[in-house]
Amino acid sequence: MTARELDAAGITEPALRAAYAHCRRLNARHGKTYFLATRLLPVARRPAVHALYGFARWADDIVDSLDDDATPQERATALRALETQLHAGLARGGGDEPVVRALAHTSAAYGIDPEYFTAFMASMRADLEVTDYPTYDDLRRYMYGSAEVIGLQMLPVLGTVTPREEAAPHAAALGAAFQLTNFLRDVGEDLDRGRVYLPADLLAAHGVDRELLRWSRLTGAEDPRITAALRAAADLTRGVYRRAAPGVAMLAPASRPCIRTAFILYRGILDAVEADGYAVLHRRAVVSRPVRATVALDGLVRVTAARTRARPGVPVTAFARTPEAPGPAYHATAVRTAVGPGGSTVDAPRRPAVRGRYPLRLRRRPVAWDRQRPTWQDAAPSVIAGALERAKARPSGNWYAVGASRDVGRDRPLGRTVAGTEVVLWRAADGRLRGGPGACPHLGAPLKDSPVLCGTLVCHWHGLALDGGPFAGWEPYPVYDDGVLVWVRLDRAGGEEPLARPRVPERPGAAAAVAAVYTGVGRCEPDDVVANRLDPWHGAWFHPYSFVDLTVTGGPAGPADAFTVDVSFKVAGRLVVPVRAEFTAPGPRTVVMRITEGEGVGSVVETHATPLGTDARGRPRTAVVEAVVAASARPGFAVARAAAPLLRPLMRAMAGRLWRDDLAYAERRWELRDAGRFPG
Repeated sequence: MTARELDAAGITEPALRAAYAHCRRLNARHGKTYFLATRLLPVARRPAVHALYGFARWADDIVDSLDDDATPQERATALRALETQLHAGLARGGGDEPVVRALAHTSAAYGIDPEYFTAFMASMRADLEVTDYPTYDDLRRYMYGSAEVIGLQMLPVLGTVTPREEAAPHAAALGAAFQLTNFLRDVGEDLDRGRVYLPADLLAAHGVDRELLRWSRLTGAEDPRITAALRAAADLTRGVYRRAAPGVAMLAPASRPCIRTAFILYRGILDAVEADGYAVLHRRAVVSRPVRATVALDGLVRVTAARTRARPGVPVTAFARTPEAPGPAYHATAVRTAVGPGGSTVDAPRRPAVRGRYPLRLRRRPVAWDRQRPTWQDAAPSVIAGALERAKARPSGNWYAVGASRDVGRDRPLGRTVAGTEVVLWRAADGRLRGGPGACPHLGAPLKDSPVLCGTLVCHWHGLALDGGPFAGWEPYPVYDDGVLVWVRLDRAGGEEPLARPRVPERPGAAAAVAAVYTGVGRCEPDDVVANRLDPWHGAWFHPYSFVDLTVTGGPAGPADAFTVDVSFKVAGRLVVPVRAEFTAPGPRTVVMRITEGEGVGSVVETHATPLGTDARGRPRTAVVEAVVAASARPGFAVARAAAPLLRPLMRAMAGRLWRDDLAYAERRWELRDAGRFPG
């Protein structure tokens, strides 16, 4: 539990704060989808949701995970003890067990009906006694206590814009839909515990019984009767989701993004089950991290809209900006000078550099990909080559970007081959970075596969321990951690005058930004990667899925030798985010794109080209280590920072999509250069 959440909820007593923190850890560890959605709630409401989840998880663990060797009687005894503590805690507003203490406080604070907790415990007891449900009605009675009351408990915390009793049936249906989804996803795991939650009459309608399920689970064989039954269970569950859906609009506006996100992600599990051929007896269906991150990003946009809408003086209709509901758009208002062939200039329409209230714009007159102005005459090979040569003349101090700072953990090293040299990086006990040759000085074991124990790298072949200092011919390399990337200095490979630290580009402050690092590898040299980034003219042609309306308005010019670009980032349909950016190359293997006007001023994309060595055929291999450091002055960006763990996979996926194409560009450039056929 973050102090910010507890402070916002007015929870000050140390023992109570610790109890809520315990519940939050349970939610984060076990309820990934649920926890992700909870991050979209107003901070003051999150502790209550963690308390409700934490108690439910604690009871469920007694039933299923208390101890693999525990007898049913021991589980029943532990469950009765928890129920006794629950009733005592609800009566006096506290408890010795942390989950009970937090739950009792939440129940009192939000006026949650104690009967919901009694019904929940009754269903937990049923899990110790009941192993099958003959009909769906029998299962519904169980789910009332195990799932529907969870939705009813949540209503006072989430708040409603309608009478609570009107929203209650939909909240109960959503709880049931989530649990039916879990039942379908976990058929195999539940069968291993001796339970079948899917109604026997539904299974029998397709010729399926427990024995057939067990046979499929044990043999790994599939049966069309099982597939048909599971498909019917999925159809039943989708019907429950349809009954639950109207309830989202009945919630308080600030709570809707959270529940909508959970709704989409849980329903996405059904899609994943279907996409995997209903093979839930053999493997667990999951919603991919990029999909989860995309849904979370949509939730963040809705959270920001809801919170801004709630501020005095902001009209409710201000956020009705969709392709069907036009909003403000950039349009031609002046004339600017754009770079033409060989560095000549041409007139081009200029967008105003005014930052509007909302980041999204609607393209009024979108131009089709094949109708946009060709840029091949502007992208003069001599201009790109000149910028590349000037970049190569700038010092690097022999520093090479290795990877993300986050990739170097306290218990695991990061290993790379850089310029043909094996390198290993790890953290000392105080968190400082250590690094050196990647081969053990004893018999050459790959140290990247060895564990880190209390800041010491211990070779997994014979136990030789390295603390980062010289030992038996093993000499450390200079290393540097800038908070986003980790670097190594290899003087023999670089051949330049060494610098004490790498030349890290200026970035937004870490506390005000979200950073993600993508790494990809191509068959090319660093020059080819840098040349690709020094060709901004290709953006809207080569990446139409990400960029539109791109014009290079100037450069390379000025002390920074910068290209200036006006471009719009595509969001969805005709919705775009227009910005002005500068491209500079502060070193021989680095290109930086910095937003200078529009949304996210100060945000940077650093592209570092790190030579790795050659492949089996002698072709060069280069790693692209790209750091995206995003920032915004908008108040809603605080929500994005809070959800950074959810956004980083999406940011990496977006960078990866671009580099899938750009590495093809760089590889083609190298192939032509190697064959002596490159026209530039």
